[in-house]
Amino acid sequence: MTEFSWVGLLAILGPRLLPALGATALLGLVALARGSVSGSGALGGLLVGVIFWLCGDWPVWTLLAVFFISSSLLGIPAKRLRPKVEGKHQRGGRRSWQQVAANTAPMLAAALFLPLTEMTENTAILTALAVSIVAGFAAAASDTWAGEIGVLSRRAPTLLWGLRPAEAGQSGAVTLLGSFGALAGALALAGVGLLAGIGGMGFVVAATWGFASSMVDSFLGATAQALYRDSTGQWTERPFDNKGQPHTLVRGWRWLNNDWVNFLSVTIAVVGGFCTFNLLNG
Repeated sequence: MTEFSWVGLLAILGPRLLPALGATALLGLVALARGSVSGSGALGGLLVGVIFWLCGDWPVWTLLAVFFISSSLLGIPAKRLRPKVEGKHQRGGRRSWQQVAANTAPMLAAALFLPLTEMTENTAILTALAVSIVAGFAAAASDTWAGEIGVLSRRAPTLLWGLRPAEAGQSGAVTLLGSFGALAGALALAGVGLLAGIGGMGFVVAATWGFASSMVDSFLGATAQALYRDSTGQWTERPFDNKGQPHTLVRGWRWLNNDWVNFLSVTIAVVGGFCTFNLLNG
């Protein structure tokens, strides 16, 4: 990169640093105080939030904020039901740095190209990158909203693959109410992108890939994600108990935990959104 390029890059990033630090730190402290994130999750969120603001300015950061705040608020009605399920999930209810990374790393990778593309004034690629980021957040929100809303369903869930009965909270289990939540989450985050300027086509692409990737998440959760049985015969996503004794693998691959499933499904949305928008945009 030439000296002129460095100067241009600093001219873009410099004025964004202080507001990025201030807004992200405030959001992280509130989340930490409410118990929504662990200490590592708060630090991971601070790093991610600052990078999003630096690379994409406040509109991209707003996507992160809307995703996190909406997911936290939707979790309040289901709070009394969550302890029955969280003990079976790999990381419980508070978001750790691994969960932050799994849900944001693909969008973060796309966002890193925004300042460089902004310098070249390539508006077509700049918009495609923006759409891909919105699609990724739409996918993350679709999956999260589906879980938070679906757990309130009075009907027992079924596994997406094979339509076999499942227990509430089990990965890959879906309900009609949860599916509506998934669609609403994808539309809501795509709507934020629309307000930020991705246009009507960008909105449709982001919402479509967001919802579709949530279905991929459910499919992987029902087929390939590792599922275990503990000593009492209950299902769990945790490979070991509190004493370090291994649980029995009954389905899936050991390495494919919920974080990897989230990462893969969000990556599909980011890549699919970018390629589809470029294809449609000619």
